[in-house]
Amino acid sequence: MKLKFNKQNNITKGFTLIELIVSIAIFAIMTSLLLSKYGNFNQGILLTNLAYDVALTIRNAQSYGLNVKSSDRASNLFDYPYGVHFDANNEVFTFFADVNSNGDYNNPGDTIVSDTRIKRGSQIGNLCLGTSVNCTPVSKLNIIFKRPDPNALFNAKTAANADVTGNYAEITLKANDGSIKVVVVRSTGQIAVNN
Repeated sequence: MKLKFNKQNNITKGFTLIELIVSIAIFAIMTSLLLSKYGNFNQGILLTNLAYDVALTIRNAQSYGLNVKSSDRASNLFDYPYGVHFDANNEVFTFFADVNSNGDYNNPGDTIVSDTRIKRGSQIGNLCLGTSVNCTPVSKLNIIFKRPDPNALFNAKTAANADVTGNYAEITLKANDGSIKVVVVRSTGQIAVNN
């Protein structure tokens, strides 16, 4: 038996130059779209982490205030309130022991437990102290916890240095891409992170 060879069977199969160029172009477009969205995704993750850092710092102040944490081991004084200080014009929020018990952050009078620097393009967008009717913008906000009461005490001042009262505080955090997260602290001691 003799085999016949057909010329069509001897043709090698592969990609033409045009098919190769089109597939590389599709790959390049998809890669550029992915990389452009990565920056927004990364900024959103950083903003979410910052919002939870703020909430955790406030929760730590509440815990220290209720659990009679001593700010100075040598003195064994356990009656200090603890709080967190926010300044709308500053990239740092401060966790402090209110040594003079005035409900306000006084540096150098109060003991700093920790300072947290806001990094990578995020910032404090707005601070406000609210009632059931409205939320008044403030430039400085102190959230204080003093034992044995688990409730939050607020001390806030407007840009004109006027005192403001309210039963909840909002700390709005903003990223470069315009996304925001809001940390809400109620006078009952409840802390929440909202979009």
